[in-house]
Amino acid sequence: MGVAKLLFGLRTCQPHLMEDAVSRFDDGLRKAIEDIVVGGDPFFGDLQWRLASLPMRLGGLGLFLARDVGAYAFVASRAQSWELQDHILRNGGVVGLDPDYQQALECLNVSLPDLDIGGFSNKDTAPSKPQKTLANALFSKIAQSLGEAFDLSPRQKAVFECLKGPHAQEFLTVIPIEGLGQCMSAVEYRTILKYRLMIPMYPEDETCPICRKACMDKYGEHAVHCKELPGFKYRHDWVRDVLGDILRRAGISAKKEAPVNFLTDPTEGRSTLRPADLLVFGWAGGKHACVDLTGVSPLVGLRENGFVAGLAATKAESKKVDKHAKACAENQHVFIPFAFDTFGSLAPEAINFLTRVQRVIHSNCSTPKGQGFVFGRLGFAIQKGLAAQLVARLPSVLM
Repeated sequence: MGVAKLLFGLRTCQPHLMEDAVSRFDDGLRKAIEDIVVGGDPFFGDLQWRLASLPMRLGGLGLFLARDVGAYAFVASRAQSWELQDHILRNGGVVGLDPDYQQALECLNVSLPDLDIGGFSNKDTAPSKPQKTLANALFSKIAQSLGEAFDLSPRQKAVFECLKGPHAQEFLTVIPIEGLGQCMSAVEYRTILKYRLMIPMYPEDETCPICRKACMDKYGEHAVHCKELPGFKYRHDWVRDVLGDILRRAGISAKKEAPVNFLTDPTEGRSTLRPADLLVFGWAGGKHACVDLTGVSPLVGLRENGFVAGLAATKAESKKVDKHAKACAENQHVFIPFAFDTFGSLAPEAINFLTRVQRVIHSNCSTPKGQGFVFGRLGFAIQKGLAAQLVARLPSVLM
């Protein structure tokens, strides 16, 4: 679903000639997405639509609007095929900029007033990848002006920053495969989209139907933190199992919930001995690695001044290192903290670990392709665990 079927017309016709087709396409696409996400219910407004139509690297769902693509497609196509067109028209007396291209450049300047488009006026100075150059400039401008266009609340700003975190949107690229656990029910997937698009899901101030202690908030933050199953331990166990399966398929020997006699918090004494979430054998220089998983909500930082996206996962990673790294080193083991947040962003050590696993897959296997298999599948596991927490607390009328 997207603008691909309309792209040929956008690349070969002036923008003003495509206005009616663009409008019809975008209206139809919005109705389809709105029906998928909220099923006719309210709260899918212009903000949600704008978020959905941003590229995934900027926190969106990658459902490009024809109106956005139409702003640069004709210019990009003309610049990319300049030499070919000059060759075809070499005997036609057409020299320099034709009126259609000149008009398209003027329209582009309206959409991107801060971008120097002078280079597009000459085939010798036009960028080698004009469509990528223009698309990056346009969508970056849209993302940067989102706060001004919609007067975002502190929570909305925080969520938007979290969606742009490293690997936060990887799950969107995953192909549903039931044998790998890469599947969700329609209710689960819709709930995850609502959580990310900041759409209310719960009646506010009603008691949580699972723990029957705390009150629900409409966006689901209590559901994320509730300790009753399905809770964060369920999400932790699901991610651990999927990560273990990824290692197995990569040919890396590992054991889940492996007992060790030193993994403890030195401030709490020997009574806190616990197994490693994953014990990876022969990981570094012949040493085994203790992988310790921890999932956090990044929105906890909203209680403090100066919210920084990704800080919660980084702090969780640091705390794990303070607790266990020394004991592991003294016992000839490597300690690897694996921290992630509810939006799927990964802390630096988790990224380094998965990147190495990805390289192993590249070297040992022809399929599946590394990044999609490793980061995508892990991201999907995080969201599937989160979906279980959210769906379990939905009012029955919304199921």
